[in-house]
Amino acid sequence: MRRRTREALTGWATVLPALIVQVIFIYLPLIWAFYVSFYSWNMIRPMRFVGFQNYQRLFSSADFWNSLSVTGIYILGTVIPSVVIGLLLAALLNIEWIKGRGIFRTLFYIPVITSMAAAAVIWGWLYEPNFGLVNYFLSIFGINNIKWLSDPNYSLLALIIVGVWKRIGYNMVLFLAGLQTIPKTYYEAAEIDGATPWNKFKSITLPLLSPTTLFVFIMQFIASFRVFVSVSVMTSGGPAKSTQVITYYLYENAFRYLKFGYASAIAVVMFAMMIVFTLIQFRLSKRRVHYQ
Repeated sequence: MRRRTREALTGWATVLPALIVQVIFIYLPLIWAFYVSFYSWNMIRPMRFVGFQNYQRLFSSADFWNSLSVTGIYILGTVIPSVVIGLLLAALLNIEWIKGRGIFRTLFYIPVITSMAAAAVIWGWLYEPNFGLVNYFLSIFGINNIKWLSDPNYSLLALIIVGVWKRIGYNMVLFLAGLQTIPKTYYEAAEIDGATPWNKFKSITLPLLSPTTLFVFIMQFIASFRVFVSVSVMTSGGPAKSTQVITYYLYENAFRYLKFGYASAIAVVMFAMMIVFTLIQFRLSKRRVHYQ
């Protein structure tokens, strides 16, 4: 009994610091946001209970549905390309005869550790319509003077490119870790049977990487759903609300218009949507993910 008690106390002492941090910075704010979502509050006047009015206003707001559609396009535009490109880069950099693999891995991972605020400022310069390097490069092919951040037709695409650039390295490292756990004997047996590189990739690599792929998809979905810094620095939700993702819509209502009850309702809906979409991803991938 003493030994079990000692082991239990040691275990709780180990997890307690992380548990305290999670409770203070995750669970308590979540409970508070859910509570405030039923009130009208601007941090100046006393809180006034309004029931479900904030949620009714939210679901009847054209701006909310616009932000949701913009967020959906951003998620599709960043998640799929960043996962596919990350997987291809990992497969290439896992080949032993390629020289300088460590250097390439470092170069592709640099965007991950770069501050998003600093990167957004630099990309803003690159997108500058008159002297930016992006337009200079496109002018070689006869494409001139695209106003990337001030034209509603291109502004969201500009943010998607930045998002993909930022996340490719993270996905590449995760896929590299997954590739290195696949026994080489499977590939050797496939070569004896005369399998082509594509057949080995399709029949061995992809099935055995399915747990890693599921994890990467979920992490990238959550990261894309929560995008904020690049939007705030580069476009401020414009032009004409073409880049007003749901996180920036929440920020504007909370800190620009001081509608904290309404903003809390947005946060609660966001949390519920992330949970639902994550569960859907688990459900859809249940038959295709192989853990053994």
